[in-house]
Amino acid sequence: MISVTRALRARARGIGVGVFAAPAAAMGAALDALDGLEVVHFDIMDGVFVPQLTGGAAFVAALGTDVLRDVHLMVANPSAQVAGFAAAGADIITVHAEAPDAAEALASVRVEAERLGRPILAGLGVMPGTEIADLDALLALEPDLVLVLALDPRDGAAPNVPEAAARLAALRVRCAPFAPVLAIDGGITDKSIEAACASGADLVVSGSAIFKAANPAEMLARLSAVRAANDLGGDHAK
Repeated sequence: MISVTRALRARARGIGVGVFAAPAAAMGAALDALDGLEVVHFDIMDGVFVPQLTGGAAFVAALGTDVLRDVHLMVANPSAQVAGFAAAGADIITVHAEAPDAAEALASVRVEAERLGRPILAGLGVMPGTEIADLDALLALEPDLVLVLALDPRDGAAPNVPEAAARLAALRVRCAPFAPVLAIDGGITDKSIEAACASGADLVVSGSAIFKAANPAEMLARLSAVRAANDLGGDHAK
């Protein structure tokens, strides 16, 4: 399992395409039109932890393309939902530090990976208002991925990408002993991706900027090129 987990961590790089920003009636076709698509990002919202409400595990299971399925659980009790998304084929399951059962949920991801006999990366998401110093207990669990948000869906404030990139840089230093995949999400466009990648994010999530572009495939290629140019080549062999 160690070698295949290492391979999965190595694949968790580039641009994660936020699928729920695609046209609702044609998500599959919108994804099929993206040459170079490698990671599909599912923002799962329950209307409780955050006010928005999106789809569930069935959307993950229905994805037909051979790409990484990156599930971001913005839900009140992620530990209760991990098994369903693991069974649906998630390759990454990120839970929020702000959820009361975050530690239990991280452990659940690893239990499900063992039960299913395949690697699933256990990710930890961090809202903008959460102090990095308050994450020590959760970081001690050595998540496979740490996702820094540039905006908080709960307050409607505009994204602050430079600040999120600075937080990601601090987490790179803090997490150096176990070298997780470092990801950033929230308001990433062709105008802000340089700032988002300033600290060498491994995985950058973008949705609306891609699907609202005149040519989504060209936009994905443009974002991918900027991220690749800023790749710090993190050590994800653990």
